[in-house]
Amino acid sequence: MCDCESNRSMDVKTPRNVYLSGFYKRSFAFYTIKNRMPVIITSLLDNLARNKLKLAEKYEEEAKEEIKTVIGQLSKLKYEIQTNKPLKLLSSQAADAKIYNEYITRQANEEGHATYFHTIWLLAECYMYRRIWQIFETMSVLKNFDPFQDKKEESFFTALPLIEQMGKYLWDSIHDSTTPSEDEFVQFMKLNLWGNKCDLSLSLGKVTEENTLFDISSLDKQILSDYSTDIWKAISACDSSSDIVDIVFDNAGYEVFTDLCLADYMIAKQLAKTIRLYVKTIPWFISDVMTHDFHWMLQQLKSHENHVLQNLGERWQSYIDNGTWLIVESDFWTLPFDYTYMARVDQNLYKQLAEAKLAIFKGDLNYRKLFGEKNWDPTTSVDQALQNFNPTKLAILRTIKADIVCGLEEGIAEKIEAEDPKWMETGNWGLIQYSNKIVEIK
Repeated sequence: MCDCESNRSMDVKTPRNVYLSGFYKRSFAFYTIKNRMPVIITSLLDNLARNKLKLAEKYEEEAKEEIKTVIGQLSKLKYEIQTNKPLKLLSSQAADAKIYNEYITRQANEEGHATYFHTIWLLAECYMYRRIWQIFETMSVLKNFDPFQDKKEESFFTALPLIEQMGKYLWDSIHDSTTPSEDEFVQFMKLNLWGNKCDLSLSLGKVTEENTLFDISSLDKQILSDYSTDIWKAISACDSSSDIVDIVFDNAGYEVFTDLCLADYMIAKQLAKTIRLYVKTIPWFISDVMTHDFHWMLQQLKSHENHVLQNLGERWQSYIDNGTWLIVESDFWTLPFDYTYMARVDQNLYKQLAEAKLAIFKGDLNYRKLFGEKNWDPTTSVDQALQNFNPTKLAILRTIKADIVCGLEEGIAEKIEAEDPKWMETGNWGLIQYSNKIVEIK
């Protein structure tokens, strides 16, 4: 178990305006590092052991020995987390490893240490997933193996009843009229918001079916900050010089299906001519979307017995083929720091986002990175908490699954906490937030 007492973790809640960290024992960060992260590795170990023979058949006999090596290294990583060891520098030859190592070194110099419980939570959690990938990328036959792929695929199949409902709703909407409406657009945004509940890193890899996610009529009272009208005005404005909308994905499965429904609605109703879809380059937080997850889902839709899903699969494939939708990969999304670093670390990506008339950021991890992984006073404005990360107009959709929130009206946080003490951890409360501030870089 974690030897946190001897490392002087404080038995208090996270103070205001400081970075989230496992250093504060009454925080979700502490709970995540102490309990959730080791469980995620344990689940991965069990899955590899259980599927050893199947993997050997698929990846050749050599995979058996590599699995033993992977299991041994994952077990060491789990031990490091549980005993609060310093973060080791990555040995990977990939370009992102240098950025990780420089950041870890800087944090260690500033903090006097960079251990799992005594550094920024965002670094500790991102580092764990990057270490997991480092283990696989050093293998021979398993170097491209996605250890979370089966979980992502299972989440898709489990959500098929919801996907069929959502698909029919989209199909009817885009064929009723070519004219967009605010009510319809907002409905798609809210369906998209609640799809964010399907987060396997929160459920520790356990896949469940949320039958209430399509019936959202009763959930408006659980949206604590709703700037839908402002987002509608931004997307429907005729004075924009851009016809591009960017969507920064979060989870595979049902959520990414709702992302694509929203994207199709914008294309069909001529609210955008091009949608850029931003994906992760490595397996990330169990359920985050990679390029292969996107194409796998399209194949499932095209081969499904449901004619609406078949038609959507073919339609979306045509969008990819003709460039209406562009899949964009970037290593930046899996770096260990917040988005204020983008203008320095990846100016090209910042300038690319600036080309869009709207960028839609999905999910909890994007929220943490957008707002600097700080325990803001909940009434802190969205623009202040973004700390000048404003490449273009931003729409931010997220169900709350970490103890960071901003942009709430006075008294809302206190009222909800009295009603639901775990409100910042469950994903039962949502945010649809917006910023129209733009900060250009030279």
